[in-house]
Amino acid sequence: MHCTLIVCTFLSFCVSFSNGAACKDGDHKGENDPKSKDNDVDTATGLSVLLDRNDGKTVFDCCGFIKQWEFYAKKNTGTVHFQVWRPAGTSYSLVGENLYTVTSGNEDKEIKYSLLTANRIGIQSGDVIGIYQPGSVIVSHKQEGSSNQYRTTTSVGSLSVGSTFDWSAVTQSNNRKYAIRADVTNGNNPSITNLAATVTGTDATPIGTLLFTLTVADADTSDTLTTTMTTTTSLFNFDSTSLQVTSAQQLPSGTTTLNFQVTDACGSTGTGTLTIVVTNVPPVIHNLPYNTDVTEDQTAELQLYVINATDTSEYDTVTCSIQSVSPTTSIFFTKIASGSLYGIYIQAYPSLSYDSVNAYTLTVACTDSKDTVTGLFHVYITRNNAPVFTNLQASVNVTSKTPTSTSIYTVTSSDAEGDQLYYNMTCSTTPCPFAIYHSGEVRSTDSLESYTVAGYDLFIYVYDGTTLVGPKTLTVIVTDINSAPILTNLPLSSPVSVSENSALGVSVFQVSYSDIDTSDTHVILATFSPSSGGSIFTVDSTNGLITTSSTTNINYESLATSTVVVNVHVSDGTASATSSLTISIMDVNEAPVFGKTLYQITGTEGNAGTAVGTPGFDVTDPDNGATQKYSIDCPEFNMDQTTAAVTLAANYDLDVSGTSSQVTCNVSVSDGELTATSALQVTINDVNDNTPSFGQPSYTFYAQPNEAVGSVIGSIVATDADVGAFGTISYTLDQVSLGNEYFGVQSNGDFYLKTGLTTFSSGQSLSLTATVTDSGGLTDTAAVTIVIPESTTAAPTTTTDRHVTFLEDPKNIAWLSAAVVILCGIVCLMVYQSFRFGDYSRLARWCQRSKKLQKPRNHYRRTYYQSPRVRDIPELEYPSPAMESDWRPWRVGTHEL
Repeated sequence: MHCTLIVCTFLSFCVSFSNGAACKDGDHKGENDPKSKDNDVDTATGLSVLLDRNDGKTVFDCCGFIKQWEFYAKKNTGTVHFQVWRPAGTSYSLVGENLYTVTSGNEDKEIKYSLLTANRIGIQSGDVIGIYQPGSVIVSHKQEGSSNQYRTTTSVGSLSVGSTFDWSAVTQSNNRKYAIRADVTNGNNPSITNLAATVTGTDATPIGTLLFTLTVADADTSDTLTTTMTTTTSLFNFDSTSLQVTSAQQLPSGTTTLNFQVTDACGSTGTGTLTIVVTNVPPVIHNLPYNTDVTEDQTAELQLYVINATDTSEYDTVTCSIQSVSPTTSIFFTKIASGSLYGIYIQAYPSLSYDSVNAYTLTVACTDSKDTVTGLFHVYITRNNAPVFTNLQASVNVTSKTPTSTSIYTVTSSDAEGDQLYYNMTCSTTPCPFAIYHSGEVRSTDSLESYTVAGYDLFIYVYDGTTLVGPKTLTVIVTDINSAPILTNLPLSSPVSVSENSALGVSVFQVSYSDIDTSDTHVILATFSPSSGGSIFTVDSTNGLITTSSTTNINYESLATSTVVVNVHVSDGTASATSSLTISIMDVNEAPVFGKTLYQITGTEGNAGTAVGTPGFDVTDPDNGATQKYSIDCPEFNMDQTTAAVTLAANYDLDVSGTSSQVTCNVSVSDGELTATSALQVTINDVNDNTPSFGQPSYTFYAQPNEAVGSVIGSIVATDADVGAFGTISYTLDQVSLGNEYFGVQSNGDFYLKTGLTTFSSGQSLSLTATVTDSGGLTDTAAVTIVIPESTTAAPTTTTDRHVTFLEDPKNIAWLSAAVVILCGIVCLMVYQSFRFGDYSRLARWCQRSKKLQKPRNHYRRTYYQSPRVRDIPELEYPSPAMESDWRPWRVGTHEL
């Protein structure tokens, strides 16, 4: 209780502190003397003013009420709304307003507007004074000071209390004081007007029952009141809105005191106490006293009576028990009989004796755990008479087709006291397919078709709880007994073996059976373990022959287990026999298989050991874990046993006559026992492995200047050891140094003249390079020298030899032409410059300089062509024209001229 009071006091302090300290009566906000601020009025119509001065002069700093407004009405008449705004985030909420109407004759006066208690506006710390004048402005102001912030706008208009406006969007102005003042007071304390009080009730009060409603009051009618229950309890609930006190759970008997507190917005409080008194309602036994009879032969537990005891409180649980028994005994007890009602019972085998005790008086007590009530129950004991069979001894005939649970006979008995009778029986034969029920009905417990006994004696007893009478005999005779079939060759001492890949539908085992009833029709069925065995074996239901499947081959590698258990069941429709045999599946080696009949690989010619390629054999072997080895029957090739990679067994050269570019071989794969074959086509591609070759490194030929075009002047035939495409050769001549294509080579190697040699002089040697190329790009070169003799021995003619003139050399013509063009350009430029600038002295100086630079002209000598590759030809020099006419024979190669 003390902790609760402290908490509530703390909460009250927090409320007061958050809203500001209580205002002191007589304090004010605004101007001390509003009349001193009567200088000016605003000219706008419908103007709203918020006085949020930073110095706090127009911002409330306490919690209380405004009791009076004081302002100066400068001019104009109309209604003034004196407002209080409360900051709410970036906006302001209108807390309250008082309206005052300035009438004619009250202009230019200071007005004091005192408020009735009911009209006072409650204020909190942080609230701001505001003014709204719907018409012309009435309240005056004065421009003064360095701060005195305020905000004015015509956007607010007339608002209802509780409305909000975003004053932060209005620009704050400075240096103005408004002629307004608000006098405040601390207000009145709240109170709980109907406490202290006392409420009474019972423990039968339902949960949620309204027990009391508090009434609170405050002279400050605009004040906000908060009411709390300061007592911590789980028995009662208090709604701070409706001020109702209700029951929260089942109410225990006793007195509970509840404390309440009412608090206004400024933290002023009032308290009160509510006392709740709860009383208990005792239970009631509605049906005692009472009495009942019990026979002395009672053996089973027996319900004697059901006690009807109730409690008006739905939350109370009533329990009943045997408080005492006269004479004393423990054979009576109570327990739940139905729902929440208790019953009076007598235990099983109570050993009652009419002659010993013929009556008992029980005192029954019922309680709700708070109060107890009692009642009397009388039990009288009566004598017992033994039961009597009324239809035994007897006999009955049944057929062997009798199904399970068929009634074949009903035993009847009588009992003078009408006791419950119980039957049991024994049988002359075991197993016995019959049973008797407490009703006396005898029923079959199994189908008689599976039994071979022709008759049964049933020894039957009857019991009334005290006396057991019997046995009496019921004889059951079974007609047309059926004999069960017998499996004559199952089970086997060892499994039956079957090889994988056995033929479809082949016999595995013949089931044999016998039956005394030869006219019976038999059906042979089988189940397999694992069940997948049913897909590879089948049983003929007529003759019992077990065979391999007619559709599914046995694959040892795909089986989960190598043994299959066949459970054979033969039935004559009534009785049956069951046995089993085990089939062991034997693994058989299976040959590997090529996926195709022909494979191809391609390689190139080369030396022994050169890799040709690896065929993409797709070999499958049904046997798990089998290892395959490969081989090839062609002597030209070797094959790796593991990878099947093919290499050349010997040097393989397609340039050798008779060597084939495509060979078809037989390849084999073996798992060590069985072999599969296929064909492998090996294609060997030619390689350009021979370079064409001239017969010698250089050639020398002779031609006259007037040699006829097309004339063959020699042979430079070349050879290539390659056959086929790579053996095709072609010739080219490098005649760039000669400045023209004077010579050509035919496909047979003949070296002939393409252009006349008249531009050359006798005694010249012409050098060029011949190249032979095969179709694979391999080449060979040879130096070719063509000698133009100084004279011919063909006829006795006279030849006048001379030096080659400067202009007869075509190379001199080329560079001389270029030099002349450049010189002409320079001369033209000089002339142009002279005429343009009028300065001819520059041209004269250039001409004089040119004369000084002239030197004597040297006689031009031609250097004759020489070939560094011409063998056995001595170097010739012609120092003078006289020596050029001195011709001598020389040797070239092995030819003599």
